[in-house]
Amino acid sequence: MILQELCRLYDRLDSDPEANIAKRGFFQQGVAFEVVISSRGELIQINDLRESDGKKPRNRSMLLPGTAKPSGSGLNPSIHGWDRTDYMLGYLNPDKLKDDERERKLKRAGEAHRKYKLEMFLRRHTIRRPDYYAFCKFLRAWQPDQAGQHAVLQEVSGLFGVVRIQNQKSYLHEVKEVHAPCLQNAAAADGQCLVTGESEAIARLHDIKIKGVNGAQSSGAAIVSFNLAAFESYQKSQSKNASVGEPAAFSYATALNYLLDRRHRRRVQVGDTSVVFWAAQPSPAEDLFGFGLSGEVAEDDNRARELEAALELIAQGEHPLLRDGTPFYVLGLAPNASRLSVRFWYRNSVGTFLSHLQQHEQNLNIVRGPKDRARLPLWLMLAQTARESKEVSPLLGGALLRSILTAAPYPESFLQALIRRNRAERDIRHPRAAAIKAVLIQNHKQEITMSLNPDHPKPAYQLGRLFAALERNQENALPNINATVKDRFFGAASATPGAVFPRLIRLGQHHIAKLEGGLKVNAEKQVQEIMGRIESFPSHLNLVAQGLFALGYYHQRQDFFTKKNKEQAQPAED
Repeated sequence: MILQELCRLYDRLDSDPEANIAKRGFFQQGVAFEVVISSRGELIQINDLRESDGKKPRNRSMLLPGTAKPSGSGLNPSIHGWDRTDYMLGYLNPDKLKDDERERKLKRAGEAHRKYKLEMFLRRHTIRRPDYYAFCKFLRAWQPDQAGQHAVLQEVSGLFGVVRIQNQKSYLHEVKEVHAPCLQNAAAADGQCLVTGESEAIARLHDIKIKGVNGAQSSGAAIVSFNLAAFESYQKSQSKNASVGEPAAFSYATALNYLLDRRHRRRVQVGDTSVVFWAAQPSPAEDLFGFGLSGEVAEDDNRARELEAALELIAQGEHPLLRDGTPFYVLGLAPNASRLSVRFWYRNSVGTFLSHLQQHEQNLNIVRGPKDRARLPLWLMLAQTARESKEVSPLLGGALLRSILTAAPYPESFLQALIRRNRAERDIRHPRAAAIKAVLIQNHKQEITMSLNPDHPKPAYQLGRLFAALERNQENALPNINATVKDRFFGAASATPGAVFPRLIRLGQHHIAKLEGGLKVNAEKQVQEIMGRIESFPSHLNLVAQGLFALGYYHQRQDFFTKKNKEQAQPAED
């Protein structure tokens, strides 16, 4: 199912000229240099093609014919007029090689260069092009010892390069006569493809590696592969166990690499899982889905505002996409040695996924300060569970995303981590308050309003309000104090109120006594109003009650600031 949908995605992208996706028989490769030769085969110059954006130089992405070079010890030269410096020019920078492997790799570079020349010479009789003959003349005259004369080769050693004839805009590998004969030499059909159902040549190795999954090998990893006899059955070796035809292997890998490319904004990173998503047909839901989870947008601020407005309509249940039945897919991939693990695979309609996202946004909706973010991306929610991002549980992100996509209960471990951080930091701010509210609503069916609810029936919520009121009175009575009751007692008050609050009440009376005028009267009334809703101080609060305590505290603190801002905004009477 996964490979089939990726193949369908490739067909969709292939018909879209703006997608700029590799055609069958081609692949995307980073190219670092070009060799420019004359029509007579004389070397003109070697140019650095890498792009610099103020950081480390980045290889230029090009579509090259053939397949990516598979890993292994065998020599596998390209026969399309492109290759690495060790194959094309027989050169590797000895300064970039380790002492214990320098001699072996330099010897291998010479062997690779000789094999490369042989492969190119063998094709001279089938490719009757003057520019191809010119390249063969260059290879005949070139000696690897000449490489030291070109400083650029020392920088691009081991990287890929292409060939161009002087005064021509196209490269040698782009000439149809050069790449077409090899692309037409398809292997004979030897099985039925499990993806397409057609009788095709079955891919022994899926040469196009999947790149872009965080934590996987930088050279790429495989999603379909076998490397031990224990994984083989019916005497079928390697990928013949998973009967995927050559065309399908190319299509699914190319489409998946497209999704993993950060430039296309079709992926989000959740813990150790790289999540990609797409629709069966072009849909604005693809941009909305990624922006809703990550908060990132490829275009300018105007585009971000458009997406923000669309998500606001979705949160209100008014966007037409909520009734869209177009199939939508979400795939989670995680690294596993040289392979990839499928963490999850969800298929549903655009409308269903967005309605689940709408429910999640409603769960998070809580009063906030003027500087707080209007929308909480997934990474910010996870950041509330740990002191540093590297301490976030790698499994929590995938479980949290699963809950959002399927409208299932949030992981209970998520609430535990949020409460633990409250006690460690002795405070609660907007992102963590919103996350706690979402868990209590979704998992425990608690009725929690967006802002302060003085009539909330649960004692734990009222205890949080009382703690906020006592802290506020202390701040007004002792404006220059370094540490408030929050810094000393927040954790204990939220877990064991029976042991802490009697002392806080006595301390609070001293603070109220220091106040004057209306400030003193209001403080006394508020404490009495909240105390009237609390029958007793429980000895212990469970996890859910601690969450309600935190929300009562947060709501009351926000109410203080809201009232203060309103009073400041009102003009003074004459």
